[in-house]
Amino acid sequence: MGYDFTLIITALRDGWGEFAVRIATYNLKNLFLCGEGPTKPRSELRPLVRMLAQVQVDVWLLQEVGSLASLQALNAELARPFPHCGLVSGNSDRSIHLAVLSRYPITLHSHKEVLLLDANHQPLQDFSSEKAALDRQLTTVGFSRDLLRVDVAGLSTALSLFAVHLKSRTNKAWRALSADTLREAECAMACRIIADFQQQQPDTLIGLCGDFNDRLSSPALASLDSLALVDPLGEMLRRNGRNPSTYWPKRRMRIDHILLCCRAAALVKEDSPTIHASRMAQTASDHYPVSLALKLGAC
Repeated sequence: MGYDFTLIITALRDGWGEFAVRIATYNLKNLFLCGEGPTKPRSELRPLVRMLAQVQVDVWLLQEVGSLASLQALNAELARPFPHCGLVSGNSDRSIHLAVLSRYPITLHSHKEVLLLDANHQPLQDFSSEKAALDRQLTTVGFSRDLLRVDVAGLSTALSLFAVHLKSRTNKAWRALSADTLREAECAMACRIIADFQQQQPDTLIGLCGDFNDRLSSPALASLDSLALVDPLGEMLRRNGRNPSTYWPKRRMRIDHILLCCRAAALVKEDSPTIHASRMAQTASDHYPVSLALKLGAC
C-alpha cells in the first residue's frame, strides 16, 4: 500500500499524531489571466500567490475565477501546486466562477440549472438583459453564479462542501428584481438543496462556504436558520468581543463565511478559525481569506 507523504506531512503539522484538514474560502477578485476579462495585474497576482502559500490549507473554495485555464495558471505559480483543480463555468455574466484547489481528490456537482423560486414557490422571473427589459420580456432565473457541491475524497469521513457566491448588493438599473430579492432567493434555494442532500446523505459532514455578500444577520439570509448550521468563526469572535471585516474596504463587513453542520463543527480545531488580514492580503484582493481546521484523518 502506498502513502501520499505530502498529505501526511500536511495533516501532522498541527501536532504529532493529530490529523487536521484545513479548508478556506477566498474571493480572488477578478482572476482573469487568459483573456476572459481585464487581466489581473502582476502587482496583485504576486501577493495573491504569496497568500495562498502562506495560509497553507488543504482545500480552497474560490470565487471570481475566470476559467479553468486561469485557475491552472495560478496553481502553476505556487511553489507547491495543488494536485487537484476544479471549476465549473456558472451563470455569471462577468465570467466570475466558483473554483477549487485541493490536496485531496474532489468531485464537483453544479446546480447552475436550478431555477430560483419566489415566496409562493413559483419560478422567479426577471429581465435577462437591457433589451429584454425594454421589450418587457421576463424569463426564469437561476443562481447568479452557481451553488457548487464539492465532494472531498480520501478522508476518514465523507465531507461535502457547498461553495457559494451570492448576488452582490449592486444591480443593473434595468432589472425588475432588487439585489436583495435575488440574494434571498439564492440563499433559500441553496438551503433547500442542502437540506435534501442532508436527508439523502445523513452520515456526510457538510459545510457551506463562500462569499455571501451579506452579514449572517441580514433578513436576506434568514433561511439559513432552517439548516441549523454553526458559524465557528463567529462564535470565537463573539467570545473575544470582536467584529472584524472580511471585505476590508468596509468595516464590520464579515460577508465571507464557513458554516458547518453540527457534527462537523464539533471537529473544528480550537482557535483555528481565522481571518487572514494583512497589508499583503489587501493588495491581493478586496477580500481576506477565511480558514479553519477540521480534526479529520486521511483514509
